[in-house]
Amino acid sequence: MLFNNPFSPERIDKLLDELWLNADSKILDVGCGEGELILRLLQRFNCEVVGVDVDETAVKTAQQKTAPFAPNTTFHTAPFADLTFPAHQFDACFSLGATHAFGEVSEALDNALASLKAITKPGGLIILGDGYWRQSPDPAYLQATGIDPKELRSHQENIAAGQKIGLECIYTITASPQEWDHFEGAFWLAAEQELLQNPKNQESAEKVQRRRVWKNAYWQWGRNTMGFGLYLFLVQPQMPA
Repeated sequence: MLFNNPFSPERIDKLLDELWLNADSKILDVGCGEGELILRLLQRFNCEVVGVDVDETAVKTAQQKTAPFAPNTTFHTAPFADLTFPAHQFDACFSLGATHAFGEVSEALDNALASLKAITKPGGLIILGDGYWRQSPDPAYLQATGIDPKELRSHQENIAAGQKIGLECIYTITASPQEWDHFEGAFWLAAEQELLQNPKNQESAEKVQRRRVWKNAYWQWGRNTMGFGLYLFLVQPQMPA
């Protein structure tokens, strides 16, 4: 998978096509992983991009992937909370599926929006990808997966969290069932293949068992219960008096 979220590359590209960024833009990607989004931003806008991720191996891959644009990239392998960025520095801030980088379960979304707003220029953009409950989760689903019911809100509540602090939601899409099936299925397939290649590996066997539990819970409850949305918020500029 190119992105650690259910959206297909084509839908991410369609979003990027709509953005009014350019070569003078400075962009932040929190939870950048192996740098696929950063690469697409560089290719499209030839802009300056800062990536943040605690996974050093993933960041090394991101650096290799974006090497032709090295003068335009900076990477940090530290928790977001340990980094300090000047106020109103970025023209756009992305965090697609990495809300956990901003704090505890029930506070992560609010922290993400507030933290990114503080470092985004007026008139700039915050592009956040996060899960949501499509319907109230069955207690058996929560027990099977260990998900905290406070981990997610509804789609409308995700939008309202930004509106509450003065952000204007100007674009949103949700992952299709087919995108979810591919996203989930890729994890199951990879785990099973890994065990077939290393049948005596205890770690691989335990991973398969965990993935099978999750798979059965997904089929029984998750597919109709958990969604994933992408939310584009405008940091509203000060209007002249």
